[in-house]
Amino acid sequence: MRRIYVWLLFVLLVASLPLGRAHAQDDMRCFPETGYCIGGSIRAYWEHNGGLAVFGYPITGLTTETVEGTWTGPTQWFERDRLEDHSSDGVGVLAGRLGAQFLELQGRTWTPGTPPAQPNPGCRIYQQTGYQVCGLLLNYWDRNGGLMRFGYPISAAFNETIAGRVYTVQYFERRRMELHPENAAPYNVLLGLLGRNVMDQLNAACAIAVIPELQYMGRYDRNTFGCPVPGQDYQRTQGAQARFERGEMYWINLRGGRGTVFVIIYGPNNTVSYRRFDDTWSEGQPENSGLTPPQGLVEPSRGFGKVWREQPGVRDALGWALEHEQGVTMNYQEFERGAIFQIMNDQYSFIRIWQLYPDGRAISIG
Repeated sequence: MRRIYVWLLFVLLVASLPLGRAHAQDDMRCFPETGYCIGGSIRAYWEHNGGLAVFGYPITGLTTETVEGTWTGPTQWFERDRLEDHSSDGVGVLAGRLGAQFLELQGRTWTPGTPPAQPNPGCRIYQQTGYQVCGLLLNYWDRNGGLMRFGYPISAAFNETIAGRVYTVQYFERRRMELHPENAAPYNVLLGLLGRNVMDQLNAACAIAVIPELQYMGRYDRNTFGCPVPGQDYQRTQGAQARFERGEMYWINLRGGRGTVFVIIYGPNNTVSYRRFDDTWSEGQPENSGLTPPQGLVEPSRGFGKVWREQPGVRDALGWALEHEQGVTMNYQEFERGAIFQIMNDQYSFIRIWQLYPDGRAISIG
């Protein structure tokens, strides 16, 4: 009985550990609210500098971006901010200049102000930009990181309509502060959702629309994928899928009687990559080569089989098929930097999404 009691106590102790510990090895903290995770220097900065209230949830994964045409490095977007890991430059994590960028995207590029000779009561003048900050906004600036967090003011305080309501706001290089008198202190000053605002502005700049299901459920963001490629959007098109010992295959019906085959390969150390091939199989060609697979497995047929047999390295990477191919409905769109496709069931409900990157990585959602 004592041995059973000790074992039960151990099970209860393990069950009580926070779920985040499951990611301790790779230092990741994940948020089901948006489906993204944070880790490393970005996570440390997020947690040590205000967390959810200051930055909001992550709305992209960690990517490599070129910022303002001058710096390229690890970047992650949040609801209220963009965090840039400048550790390789010896300066750690920095917040992006989203206040200035948002105004520029709206055609409201900021200009230096004309400061009064003396600051108004309860105000402080910043000669660097010519604006003063006053009252509750100045108190918030001082208490929550000051210049490093917000940058200099680049506007005076003024009234702006946000989500259908009018608030007093002030723009800083890196943020927008909003007065919310309906909230009790300390929540009467909030930081604007500039991460989402800037991403929405960037996405709206594309000439071609993103398929709605891929825009939201596929977690498309323009900074990662770029704009859609003209003529390469396929909504509810015919597709097929099959699982293999070490991967998957997908076929997507394209315009003009063409098709494409994506080979998803499960590699070592939990890596996932993909290869893409034109579907050159046509009716009248052999459906398979008559190979005898191991018990419980099958030889892929038709277009899948032709790629599996004829393309170097595919058979060795995938192994045998676990099933015969099955017809599905697909949403598929190509972008300047990658592609996204979605598999749906007969009721057009979401099943799974694959994000495909130019470097050959494939990431599954769902």
